[in-house]
Amino acid sequence: MDGNDVELKNPKVDDIVSAVKRYITPYEIEVNPFSVRFKFLDSDNPEVSRNFSLLYRELYSMGYLARVVKDYENYIEVSQNQQRKFVSSKVNVVMLALTILSTLYAGYLFSLDFVSPGPNSYWQALLYGAVFFSAPLLTILGIHELGHFFVAKHYGLRASLPFFIPFIPLGYSIGTFGAFISIRDPFPDRKIMTNIGAAGPIAGFLTAFPLLFVANYLQGSIAPVNDFIPYFLNYPQIYSFLNLTMPVGTPVFPMVLAVWVGIFATAMNLIPVGQLDGGHIVRGIAGRRASVISYIFLMFLILLSYFYLGWMLIAFLMLFLGLKHPPALDDNTPVGKLQIAIGIFALFIFLISFTYMPFYT
Repeated sequence: MDGNDVELKNPKVDDIVSAVKRYITPYEIEVNPFSVRFKFLDSDNPEVSRNFSLLYRELYSMGYLARVVKDYENYIEVSQNQQRKFVSSKVNVVMLALTILSTLYAGYLFSLDFVSPGPNSYWQALLYGAVFFSAPLLTILGIHELGHFFVAKHYGLRASLPFFIPFIPLGYSIGTFGAFISIRDPFPDRKIMTNIGAAGPIAGFLTAFPLLFVANYLQGSIAPVNDFIPYFLNYPQIYSFLNLTMPVGTPVFPMVLAVWVGIFATAMNLIPVGQLDGGHIVRGIAGRRASVISYIFLMFLILLSYFYLGWMLIAFLMLFLGLKHPPALDDNTPVGKLQIAIGIFALFIFLISFTYMPFYT
């Protein structure tokens, strides 16, 4: 079917064809039950990458999704955007409230080593747990997820508010499994994929950075009254670079633990596997070659399990969830210098935040 004199009866298809022809010059149009394909030549469309970005937004506003494929033939495929029902934001509020309670209790337990026995010791430990553990930890995790949220909104993608995951603080756990947001639209291109993926870890790291110094000051200012240590922490390189105190053989002040968890969570999210933040970044920058990096890093985690068995569990979890990252709708246009710089900065954050053996008893 010739792209210049196509005769279509469906008015919706007519609308799609009109929109596409404003940006792309096709040589053939194929109408299928579930999509419309516009085959094109690069020679006729030298600005296809820039024009696709504009076309994607227009079709998206009309209720359609477009993707560009470059293989043995080039085409743009337009299909109906699925209308899915998402959970109410009340779920986010409830999960946040439960996570505040669980981390508050965890912080209370960690604060007992720094509160002298007395009639007000319970309330003082509870206050310490709120101010010095729950608040800084949830702030780091929350700003991390809001980094993703606002950048996704900037590019017009639907995104959920953060979902915080509470965890019953059995023993001396931290009271949470972290937080996440749901990006409810596919990434339009690799640049946007990289930017959204990196926004969270960078925002979380920049939030944790000044808190490192506050926590370090409090560790040296408030002496423990007990010497119970549930486990010893290993500290990432950023502590050495900044010449910060790394408590060993003494109880860790709750805020030190909260910031340590925030830093460690940042490193975990930057692991370049699947749909973790690091997976978004690597898939955006490296394109299809990212799957090779994911498999290499999976083997790296398995090797690290020699030092800490938890890495083996994480490796199997990542293998179960999937190592391959879905491609962007425009998976052919390479990223720019800004995304390369963002990737290098994210790698730097990972290297100074990661520790091969997080803690030991």
